[in-house]
Amino acid sequence: MKGWKRIYHKLFRQKDRMSEYEDLLKLALAKGYRVMSLLEWVQQAYPEGHVLLLRHDVDIDACGAERMFEVERRLQVHASYYFRHLTMKPALIKRILHEGFEVGLHYETLALEMKRLRLTDKKEISPEILCFCRQQLAKEIQDFRMAFGSMTSLCSHGAAWNRKLGTPNYILVDESFKKDYNILFEAYDESLRERITTYISDTSVTDNSAWRYGKSPGEAIEQGDSVILLLTHPEHWNHHFFSNVRKLWLSFRDRN
Repeated sequence: MKGWKRIYHKLFRQKDRMSEYEDLLKLALAKGYRVMSLLEWVQQAYPEGHVLLLRHDVDIDACGAERMFEVERRLQVHASYYFRHLTMKPALIKRILHEGFEVGLHYETLALEMKRLRLTDKKEISPEILCFCRQQLAKEIQDFRMAFGSMTSLCSHGAAWNRKLGTPNYILVDESFKKDYNILFEAYDESLRERITTYISDTSVTDNSAWRYGKSPGEAIEQGDSVILLLTHPEHWNHHFFSNVRKLWLSFRDRN
């Protein structure tokens, strides 16, 4: 979907879905699922049984993240929130951490450097560029911890330049980097993904708000899948007209 049709759908066809999100969590709890953050899951050594892992990638909508946090807080469950620099709201992050949730960087360090250098092929990503980006990411981690006092994990953002060159940001975070900077895990670590039974991600209204990777979370819960990871983006759930205008403006500003 392109052009004015995409704009029309994003402004007028999006409906608020927070009640749907709350119903999903209530269904999971009613079915006996342990609803938790990625950090809780890892720290508890990947508990057996029925687990629903909640991960939010806060790309452009911190207000939506706050609403999802309030739903989870009411239901007394925790989630993992990953904020880009674009969406960081210090007061919100401090509240989320205070309630025992996990917060980390939704980092795009390599993508920003590829954009700055206007690279056209992933073969141009030299060891020197990777070294520089790791140093930059280390500084981002230090700054985050100086501001908020805690960060245990990271999650790579899939920016436009990552897609253009077919190179994710998470190639920066190897085992040596994690050890050096006290990072327990990266959300795309294979050691995590191989333990997840069902991986589900939301989509926007321009994709009919469909679910990626085979089934909906409701289906996965009803079928009793053992470890479900539900990846959501708050901008796909938090809707009213003025919010839609703001998110559309941010998405255009953030295109490259």
